[in-house]
Amino acid sequence: MAIAALVVWVLTAALGATLLITRQAGRPAPVPEPARPVPATTAPPVTTAPPVTMAPPVTMAPPVTRLAELPPIPRVRVHTPAGEHPLLEFSHPALGLVGLGLWFIFVGTHYHPLAWVAFGVLVVTITAGLRWFIGHARAARRAATQAGGPPARRGVPRLALVHGLAASTTFLLAVLTALAASHG
Repeated sequence: MAIAALVVWVLTAALGATLLITRQAGRPAPVPEPARPVPATTAPPVTTAPPVTMAPPVTMAPPVTRLAELPPIPRVRVHTPAGEHPLLEFSHPALGLVGLGLWFIFVGTHYHPLAWVAFGVLVVTITAGLRWFIGHARAARRAATQAGGPPARRGVPRLALVHGLAASTTFLLAVLTALAASHG
């Protein structure tokens, strides 16, 4: 059963990678900007430069005062579109791969505490994936209503549905395998 869970986990990861590549994870594809023509320029004539002589170094440090002030710190605020969360977009695939690696080691060693650790990572991965999916669905619905167009299509893209079903199967096989390893 551990090998079956491993095979389904690998299938789930492959489906997730396909979702990321094809951008069907809920994020609309960016609209390409039209290409702007670049004006042709002529190259300047090549000239030889005179030899460079070394000058003594000049320090550009401001004079030290008694009550020196710190330079201003730039405060940059990063804005992400609604429904996108960079931490979820990174952590869901990363945790899935970490859990897959732990499960692979469990299959090779049959060390049952490792099965429970991999299962815990799987639970956190599924939670992050659900949160990511729900956030994208809400943002798409909100964008459709704000645009005044028809409401967003209710339903799950086929590939995302298969990815979710494979993750559910992985969850079930992992918990059964971990329980069997703990009691056997």
